[in-house]
Amino acid sequence: MRKISVRVMVSLLLCAMAPAVGAAVDIDTTTRIVYASGPKIQTNIYSIRPDGTDRWQLTDTRARDWEPAWSPDGTHIAFSSTRDGDFEIFVMQADGSKVRQLTHNTAVDRQPAWAPDGTSIYFISTQECDTSQLHVMRPDGSGRRRISDYDKHATHPACSPDGTQLAFQLGGINRRSSEKSEIYLRPCAGGALRNLSNHPAHDKVAAFSPDGQWITFQSFRDGNFELYRMRVDGTGQTRLTHEPTKDKRSSWAPDGSRICFQGHRSGHWELYTMRPDGSDVQRITTGTLDSKHPNWSGYLH
Repeated sequence: MRKISVRVMVSLLLCAMAPAVGAAVDIDTTTRIVYASGPKIQTNIYSIRPDGTDRWQLTDTRARDWEPAWSPDGTHIAFSSTRDGDFEIFVMQADGSKVRQLTHNTAVDRQPAWAPDGTSIYFISTQECDTSQLHVMRPDGSGRRRISDYDKHATHPACSPDGTQLAFQLGGINRRSSEKSEIYLRPCAGGALRNLSNHPAHDKVAAFSPDGQWITFQSFRDGNFELYRMRVDGTGQTRLTHEPTKDKRSSWAPDGSRICFQGHRSGHWELYTMRPDGSDVQRITTGTLDSKHPNWSGYLH
C-alpha cells in the first residue's frame, strides 16, 4: 500500500512540474512516450503524453534503468538496467508493475527492441564475444540466440514494421572511436548487409517510420550530432535539425505525424517532438535532470 501511495505522490509532483506547453493541433495525446530520466548513474523510467502532460514515474531504483521500449500491443515495456550489478534486460507492465528479469549473465545486455508481432525481443550482448553483437529472445527470456558475428560492434537494433528487416549500427560505439559507424540493413532471418547511410562521418541509432518507408538516424557529418531522415533504401538523406547543440535518438509517432527526440538545447537533455520534415519543434519535458531514450507507443494507457 505504501508503494502505491509513493507512486501517486511522485506522479502528482511530476504533473505539477509539467511544462505549460501549448500542444500543436496534430499531436495525438491518447498515445504515450516512455523515457529514462535522472543523473547518469541513477535513472528511472517515466511515461508522458506527447504534449508534455500526465507524467508518471514507472520505476524507482538506485540503479540505472535505461533504454525503455514499448511492446507492440502497448501492454509491456522492456528496458535495460544495472539493478543486477551489470546491464541486463528486464520487462514490466505498462504501469511499472510486475518487473521481471529476462537475461542472467555477467555480460552486457542492452538496447531491447521488439519485433512488431510481439513474439521476440532483439537486443545487444557481449556474451561469448569481444564485441557487442545482435541477439534475440522470446519475451519471457527463453530461446535466446546470437544472430550476428561481425568483426565490429553491432548495436541499436530496430525491426521494420513488417518484421522482415533489421536496421542497426555497425562500427564505432561513440564519436570518439577511430572506427566509423554506419547504419546497415539486413533481413531479420539473416543475410546480406546493405550500408544505408554510407558517409565518412559517424551515423548512428536508426528508427523506422510506421509505414516502413523512412529511417531517421543521428549523424556527426555537420560537426555535431543532428537528426537526419532517409528512405529505407538509403536514398534521399535529409537533415532535419539545425542546432549548435546535439539532437539524438528519434522515435516516430504511431501515425507518422511527428518524431520525438532528445535534444541538448537547454544545457541538458530534454525531449522534443517535431514534424517529419523537422518543423514545428515542441519541447515536452522540463527540469534539471536529463531525459533520454524516448520511445513512442500507439496505445492509450
